[in-house]
Amino acid sequence: MLKKLRLMVAMLTIIAAAAPSMAAEFVFHGDLNNRFNLYSSHANLYKGAVLEKGVAEQGGAKGAVLGDSNNTTWGDAKYRFWTEAKSNDGKIKGVFALEVGAIRFGNKDQGGAFSGDGKNIETRWLYTQFQVPGSAQKSLLTLGLQPYKVNKFVWSETATGVKYTTDLYELAWMRGYEHFNTSADNDRSSADGFSARVNLRPNENVKLGLFALYQTQDPDSATPGKVDAAQYGIKQMTDVEYDIYTFGVDGGLTSGNFFVNWDGIYQAGELDNAQFTGFTATTTQDFDLSAYLLHADVGIKMGASKLTFTSWYASGDDNDTDNDLNAFMSTDVDTFDSIVLFEGGYTDDNYMTERPYLFNNGLFLNKLAYDRKQNDKTKWGLAALYLLTAEDLNGEDQVGTEFDAYVSYQLYDNLELALNGGYLITGDWWNTVKTANADDNIYRITSRVRYHF
Repeated sequence: MLKKLRLMVAMLTIIAAAAPSMAAEFVFHGDLNNRFNLYSSHANLYKGAVLEKGVAEQGGAKGAVLGDSNNTTWGDAKYRFWTEAKSNDGKIKGVFALEVGAIRFGNKDQGGAFSGDGKNIETRWLYTQFQVPGSAQKSLLTLGLQPYKVNKFVWSETATGVKYTTDLYELAWMRGYEHFNTSADNDRSSADGFSARVNLRPNENVKLGLFALYQTQDPDSATPGKVDAAQYGIKQMTDVEYDIYTFGVDGGLTSGNFFVNWDGIYQAGELDNAQFTGFTATTTQDFDLSAYLLHADVGIKMGASKLTFTSWYASGDDNDTDNDLNAFMSTDVDTFDSIVLFEGGYTDDNYMTERPYLFNNGLFLNKLAYDRKQNDKTKWGLAALYLLTAEDLNGEDQVGTEFDAYVSYQLYDNLELALNGGYLITGDWWNTVKTANADDNIYRITSRVRYHF
């Protein structure tokens, strides 16, 4: 025992002596988020990512995403810890982040039941970033699992790959899925994305971004890749052969208390040997993609208050039976503008869809929001939304009118208490995607206790 103690002391002494020569600075961060679904009139809509997992899995019959009325209360915990190791000269940084994600209270499979045993740890970030030698300006190379953003409507999530960033532009290669290549003449089997972005600042009041993204995948399979109308997104197309090009412009302008933000995006490309299924099934064929999204925020700041009008139009597909796809598709994004439909609820791992549209019908969203910072500790806000699909579903495009509200309070500097809720007066669009006995209106109330450092 004495020998082991001496050995341990010797090792600690060596490490302590070597620390100055390592020339590294370690920083530790945490985001400890405890969330509660206090009430929802249709808890089955929030069993998970309903559209991401498929309507058949969630609602039984195809299309029944809104089942019979039911309600429940649940709590969950989502904790993230990350460490940054930086060189003293600031030219190298390594980041490692672990996340224990959305463990529902009492869920045995997630480790939330008795004894807490379960597999629930996720690697969130794992990357190294360093300044490229020979450049006096910002010139960063980032390799690994890292935060990645082309545009908030196109692709804005963690991804693995290589990214080169300067103050003016960014170049990146990201891989979403790896498919083992079994063909000698196929050199692009995996799901790869190649992006270029230019960030301009004409003056201190104007931001302007130009971007292009090319995505390709060829799973090298004779089996047709399936595309579900309810799972319409590039991340969900794991077995589809495609070549997709996305071009866009985004930015913002401020003038005194007035501000504007904008996005304009166009997509083109092909999906080959694909079988498009959903509310109207088609035969296996090749599809041509041509789609777009337009977005704007217009607002004004009035002292401690802010008034913002948000609108976007994501194009939809008007004919499921031809080989033209006109519905805009995101890759991997998080959308928060609706508490009822998107991730605006604080239990934001449970939502109808994370994408800024519904099925392959697109979306026309209009939102008026009022936010106020009441004092140093309290913020609150109200919002009204009017939602339609860009293209109708069985002749209907009225999604409905939604009313949202929130309040947050800083109990301590790093500890937030928050409560929000949303109520959607549903339109006729839901008639096709609900069971016969489902009530029309949908609402939910969520809260959180969040410690962030």
